[in-house]
Parts: sequence; structure tokens; C-alpha cells
Amino acid sequence: MGSLVNNAVNRLSSIGFENVGDKLQESHHVLIREYFRRVNAFLDTESIPVDKYPIFSIAKVLGKTVDVNIYNLCPKLDEINNLYIKAICYCYLEISKLADEGVSEAIEYIDLYEPMIKLLERGGSFSIRQGEMIVGTSSYPLKYWRDLDIPITDISDAALDCIDKIGK
Repeated sequence: MGSLVNNAVNRLSSIGFENVGDKLQESHHVLIREYFRRVNAFLDTESIPVDKYPIFSIAKVLGKTVDVNIYNLCPKLDEINNLYIKAICYCYLEISKLADEGVSEAIEYIDLYEPMIKLLERGGSFSIRQGEMIVGTSSYPLKYWRDLDIPITDISDAALDCIDKIGK
């Protein structure tokens, strides 16, 4: 197992998935927006069409294959009931594996899923229902997420902690 996959498994293993979504913080919205921005930049740069949801297999869109055993490296993921959160976690493992294998696009976009992993690490959650991504009591219509012009946002822990303190 490569160092990036090992790091991904360790991060995912440390998330308390049973408690995600218990406490909504303003930083969760910042992380969702930054994820949309990163996915849009990736899709635009690579000229990749994607379905209406911003969750997709990185290996599939890059036309790469990953050993299916990658999905078994973190047994904790089997317990996740939210299909979309589980998919994000598997995508994170995929990009880590591809980067460890030297796939240039994966190396270039290794931080693609970072906002969503941070969201989960910070106790955030989301679901998708009726064409909207739901975060707490807010919803993000997925009909036009590809058309959004989102500025780059600092998602360092210090910046996110500051946002959460301001929001209280």
C-alpha cells in the first residue's frame, strides 16, 4: 500500500461516521462550496462530461482501473448508510491509489476530495434528495452547480476554525 492510500485509510478510519451531521457549522458550507469549485475546475481542465451530481468515480472519468481490493482497505466504510458519503470516501481512496501509481491527473488533483473529507472530519454530513445536496437545513440545487463561479477559499483548519467561531 502506497503512502497516499495509507494516509487516506488512516484519515477515513479516524472519522466518527456514527456522529456526522450531529452539529452543523458554518465551515461545512464553506467546504461544500470549495468542493464544487474544485470539481468544476477539474472537469473544465480535463474536458470531462459528468452526470448531474458532483460525485463520480475519479478512476472511471480518467479511464483508469483500480484494484477492487482498494474498497476493502477501510472496513469502517461498510457501515456507512449514506450512499453519497460512502461514494466520496471510495473516490478519495481511488485518487490516492492512482496518485500512488503515478497517474499524472491523480497527482495533479490529489486534493480534489479534501473539502469533503474535511467536512466529514469536522462532523459534517450531506445527503442528496430530489436533485439537491442537503447540508443541515440548507440545500444546494444540483441543476446548475456546473455553472457556478466560486472563488478559491482557504480551507485550512485555522481558517475553518475562525469561520466557526465567527458563526457562533
